[in-house]
Amino acid sequence: MLTSFSSFALSCNNFKQQITFEDDIKGIILIVHGLNLNPEKMESLGNFYKAKKIAPIYVRLTGHTENTNWDQVTKQRWIKDFYSPLCQAYVNSKQLDIPMYGLGFSLGALVIQHAIEKFNAPFKSVSYIAPAFKTRWYTMFITALFKMGLTFEIPSGNFVEYRAKDSTGLLAYKGMWEITQELKFNDNIKKVITMDKRDELIDYFSTRDLCKSWSNCQMEELISSPSKNEKKIYHLAIDSATLGQKAWNKLTLILSQQL
Repeated sequence: MLTSFSSFALSCNNFKQQITFEDDIKGIILIVHGLNLNPEKMESLGNFYKAKKIAPIYVRLTGHTENTNWDQVTKQRWIKDFYSPLCQAYVNSKQLDIPMYGLGFSLGALVIQHAIEKFNAPFKSVSYIAPAFKTRWYTMFITALFKMGLTFEIPSGNFVEYRAKDSTGLLAYKGMWEITQELKFNDNIKKVITMDKRDELIDYFSTRDLCKSWSNCQMEELISSPSKNEKKIYHLAIDSATLGQKAWNKLTLILSQQL
């Protein structure tokens, strides 16, 4: 199925259809979670798309499942993790003659964008929530750690129920950084970026400047009011609990406009 990462082509010739969808679906969407996020927490977004008759395929990256850990993470492993469901979505979309979409949160946006640039993944449109394209300056400290060859894990500050693991390995940060380094942001696919200016990890203004220079890109600000009582995490923007109902309604309206 995937013979080489050196050729810029999506080759799914040997991939067989493995999913049975409802007859009246209007599209397929690949949904990719963020770093150290429990992949199941993307199901609120998946259910939104189901209501629009867009069938979700959830991508689960290495390190984020019970059977994998951070020591197994590499850039190439994550690229391969995405390639199989990408072929699954692509083959089904061709057979059913329906469009294919992508939705990525944070790390998930990097993985989708890499597939667009590396394999010419033919998405009709993509939606990126708080994409990890332009991180805040103080994240360079973590970059320095893995460049020194360190591989320890950093405790997660995310809500317990949203975590994939209690800590995040430096190898995962390294994989994310290496994917980012390969991105050129030179495609013409219709795309929208949504995020809160107060995002703790992603630089809103650098991301906005990127979008302005990027073909067919729309930037939308979210002003979230998270309903979690213990603290607010503005980077986490994937459901009504983390966004607040008003911002969730705005997000889903924006996502609807991409279909």
